[in-house]
Amino acid sequence: MFDDALEMMMLYGENFRGGVRDSLGASIVADVLDPILKEIDSLRASNEEFQRQALSVDRILEDTRAIQRKDYGCAQ
Repeated sequence: MFDDALEMMMLYGENFRGGVRDSLGASIVADVLDPILKEIDSLRASNEEFQRQALSVDRILEDTRAIQRKDYGCAQ
């Protein structure tokens, strides 16, 4: 999800950078485009960590359910 947004923003950013000819364009790159790229990358990293944590929680819940079924003699 964020990978696509990052790729698209990088492409548009590079296209914009290629046309920058003055200090206003350079300012837009430094003050707008670069911070957006950093934020998208940060969101991508946060999402990856969230996905890892969610998977870990799912595994723990499944283990807990298996123990509970075993303790109560339920068959799966």
